[in-house]
Parts: sequence; structure tokens; C-alpha cells
Amino acid sequence: MNRQQRRATEKKLRKGQAFDLGEVLSSTVKLHQEGHLAEAEANYRAILQAIPKQPDACHYLGLLLHQRGQSAEGVALIKCAIEMSPGYVDAYNNLGNVYKETGELAKAADCYQKVIGLVPGHGPALNNLGVVRQNQGDYSQAILVLLEATALSPNNHDFFQNLGNAYRKQGDFKQAAVAFRRSIALQPYQADAYKNLWRTHYLAREFDDAAEVLRQWLVCDPDNPVARHTLAAQTGEGNIPERASNGYVQQTFDNFAGSFDQVLERLDYRAPEWVASAVANVYPQAAANLVVLDAGCGTGLCGPLLKPYATRLVGVDLSSKMLAKAIGRQVYDELLEAELVAYLAGLTGVYDLIVSADTLVYFGELRPFFKAANDALSAAGHLVFTLEKGDNSQDYKLNIHGRYSHAQAYVEAAITGAGLRICAIGEVTLRKEAGEPVLGWLVTAARCTTVC
Repeated sequence: MNRQQRRATEKKLRKGQAFDLGEVLSSTVKLHQEGHLAEAEANYRAILQAIPKQPDACHYLGLLLHQRGQSAEGVALIKCAIEMSPGYVDAYNNLGNVYKETGELAKAADCYQKVIGLVPGHGPALNNLGVVRQNQGDYSQAILVLLEATALSPNNHDFFQNLGNAYRKQGDFKQAAVAFRRSIALQPYQADAYKNLWRTHYLAREFDDAAEVLRQWLVCDPDNPVARHTLAAQTGEGNIPERASNGYVQQTFDNFAGSFDQVLERLDYRAPEWVASAVANVYPQAAANLVVLDAGCGTGLCGPLLKPYATRLVGVDLSSKMLAKAIGRQVYDELLEAELVAYLAGLTGVYDLIVSADTLVYFGELRPFFKAANDALSAAGHLVFTLEKGDNSQDYKLNIHGRYSHAQAYVEAAITGAGLRICAIGEVTLRKEAGEPVLGWLVTAARCTTVC
């Protein structure tokens, strides 16, 4: 169906005229897959208005709402699809995927086992069950299930990648590397398997092998931003960039969007909590009278904490998939896909408060951001942000995990050099990584005309 035919069919659908269900569903699923979520949602809802008990529309609309951060509504719709069609294997599998991404692992496992009961030897369900067992910490069981999945589907590169992850979590780096190399042999140009193989060698302290994996990755994909950034972090090859590239940020966080909130919860992630406490110190009464920017908003974890202060709340991020999740929180007045400094450039006196939680860790050189933020703040404006703590041996350092840490002396000099005034700077624990606390800076700054 071409675009003109699709539009004609959709007009019939919206006007309540007779339509071909198969054609409409097919074209709407294509819209959904291409990322046109608002248009796809409108079509699914129109189908359900015309045919209230249409299981496919319920199923796909449920998935779409989950993508937009409205997971509870999504789960309810997928369950309705299953009630309408009790043997709906794909709906059970996708319900398990939603539960997996929202951290309800026992429910996810139940869904996958239901699929396997309906279709013994169902490879995708076995693969997904293996991932859940891994996330539950049962690595031995995860490996057994994933070995069964790979035996049933020996040409599925994703299954071997998940098997490699389970071996690595168990500490069997040798078998993990074998699985990742098998995945790459099946699909040579996939970024995740190269990244996981690199991480496996690095954790095994096979640093030369790890660097060689990155070089091989760049042979296959010379412009891959993750490979370039990671190679610079490990070896310094290609020079240390002043900030992570747009491509690196987009690729990293688009891939991470589905499980972002749940992963950070497991890491005891506290950056939103810290910035909220700093904002409360500046504004003891939340009067909903500020124009607020959530700079690097991600999935919107800071949004509900900032909304009480805001007459207008804007979120900016480079990752479209993270922004799709932020929409579901329904607290932002506007969400924009943009690079932060480029967005702020040219703005004058627009924002009363700019907040950036765990975003500037992808910047080494901070002065361009501080200058742009200073210009964008109103005369009484404040800037609140977090960074990862570095030592004073260098201004900033690109660490092996891909984030930058900053020296306090550099941060203070960069702030004042941009025309801002430091109100407060203190050490906080931002999260845990490999069981160890990640220390950071919590900073409040203001326009020089502002009383802190």
C-alpha cells in the first residue's frame, strides 16, 4: 500500500466508513514500526472504536503505550487481547517483554512459560525466559534455558548474545567470548555483540584483546560512535574527545530506553533525588511559578520532582526513544529532541531554573554549556546539576565506562568563568556500579545578580 492509498484508507477509518481491517492493521503496524507513534495510536484507537473486540489492535496499542511510558495502560490492553484470544502466543510473549522491561520478573517468567506451554520449543520465549532468569540472578538456569534456545535456533545471533551475557554474569569469560564471537559470525555488523565481547575481555583483564575487538569493530563499521568513544576511553587512540558525540549518546540511550528506569533502580540511582533537594534549598516553597528546563531529561525521572515548581516545564534530550518514555509521565509542557548546548545557544533570559541530572557526565569540557546556560537563565535564574567526581590531577577524565569525571577546581573555575556564581557544591553518592558507590558533585549556581 503506497502513502496515498494508506491516507485514503485512514480517512475511511476515521469517518466510520467501511474499511479493510487487514489493510488498515498492516499499514498501522508499519507506521508503528517506523516510529510514527501518534499516528499509529490514533489508528489503533479508531479500529477499536469500530471493532471494540479486535485483539490485534488491543495488543499493538498496548505495546505502543508501553513505548510511550504508559506501561500500566499497555499491560491492561494486552491482557484484554489475550482474554479475547486465549491462545494469542505473540500477545503473551510481548506481555512478558513489558513485564521484563518494567522489572516485574516473576510475571514475565510466567508469561514466557505460558507461551512454551502453548508452543513447546518456542525459541523467542525460551530466549526471553533465559534473560529473565539472568536478571533474577539465577545464571545457571539462564544458561540452561539459553542453550536450549540456541540449539533450537542455531542461526539466531540474538540468542547467542544473551547466552554470552549469562556466561559473563556467571564469571565464565571464556564461554562468554565464544558465544559473542558466534553471534558476530552470524551477524557481523551488530554493535551490541562487539561491545559485549569488548567488555568480556576487559573484565577478564585481557586489555590487548579488548582493544583489538574495538579495532575490528571499527573495520566493520568505521564511523560507529560507540566503538570510537570506547577505544578513546580505553587507549586514548584517536585523541580524547571534549565530549561524547551526538551519535554516541543517541545510540547508547536509544538502546537503553526500554529498561532504563529499572536498571537505574537496581543501581540505587539517586541523581534526581539530589537535584530535587538542591532545588528545594533554593526554592523552599514550590509555587508553580518558574519556567524550568530539564536538560537531558531522559525518560523524565526528574519531571515529577520539578513539576511543582513549574508554570512551564520543558525537557530536552538527544534520544528519541527516551523522550517517548518521558511523554508517558504527562508532566512536561514540551519535549524536544536536541543537543543541549545547541538548543540553549541563542536563548536569552528564558529559564528561571535549569536542572541537569547525570547528563553533564557525557561532557568533558563544560565551559560551552555553562556559557549557554548563563545566557539562557533569567536575571534571577539558577542552575542545578550533578557530575561525577574526579581528582585534581586533571580537569576532566574520560573513564572506561564512557562517562567523564571532573575535578572540583576545574568545575568551579568553569562556572565562574562563564559569568555564573557558585551557591553550593558538595560531594554526593550518585549510584552504585559493580557494587561500589559512584561519587559525584551536586552543584547549585546562579546568575551573578541572583541571591542564592
